[in-house]
Amino acid sequence: MSLYYLVEFALYIPLLPAAIAIWKWRDLNKSQRWFAVLLWTIVIVSLSGELYQVLTVESNNMPFFHTYILLEYLILLQVFRWMFLESISIKTWWSLSVGFIIIWLVNVISGEGWWGFPDYIHALEAITLLVLVIKWFLKMLREKKIAHPQRTFEFWMCAGLLLFFSGNFLMFLFPKFLIDTGKEVFEAIWPINCILIILLYLTYTVALLWVKKKTK
Repeated sequence: MSLYYLVEFALYIPLLPAAIAIWKWRDLNKSQRWFAVLLWTIVIVSLSGELYQVLTVESNNMPFFHTYILLEYLILLQVFRWMFLESISIKTWWSLSVGFIIIWLVNVISGEGWWGFPDYIHALEAITLLVLVIKWFLKMLREKKIAHPQRTFEFWMCAGLLLFFSGNFLMFLFPKFLIDTGKEVFEAIWPINCILIILLYLTYTVALLWVKKKTK
C-alpha cells in the first residue's frame, strides 16, 4: 500500500468507531458518551482540515491539528474523570485541564505558533494521558473487581491509547528531525504513524463493541 492510500485510510478510519458510537448511544454510560463525543469531534476537525487543504490548495493545516490536540485532550480527561469517579479529586481534573489550556495558548501565541507543528504540546498530551492509562491499569489490577477486563470498554480504550502514544512518542518529540532527514527517511518512518492511528481506531471500535446492552 502506498503512503498516500495509507494516509487516506488513517484519515477516514475514525468514522468506523464514530458510527458504532451512534448505534450504541442508548447503551453508553457517561464516560462512554463523552468518548462518543470525542470520536465525532475528531471526525469533524480532521475532515475540516482535509477540506481546507483541498479548497485553499494550502499544504499547511496545522491550526486544525492544534485544535484537534486541545479538544482530544480535554474530552479524554472527561472520559477518565468518569472512569476514576471519586478516586481522583475534582481539583486535579481542573488543574490538568486549565494547566494544559494555558500551555497550549502560550505555545500557539509565542511558541511554535499557530502554523507550526505542535510537537512539544503533543508530547505533553501523550505523557499526561499515558500516566492516566497506566494509573487505570494499576487501579484495575489492585481492586480486582473486573473478572474479564479484556471484555470491557475501558480495557480496550486504554490499550489503544497506550499503544498509540507510546509507539508515537519519539515522533511527537522530534518531528522536525524526521522531516529534515530527507524525503526517503520520512516516507519510511511516517507509515508507522499511520499504522498506529489505524490500530488506535480499531481498538476503539473493539472497545465500543464490548459495551453491554442495558437491561430494562
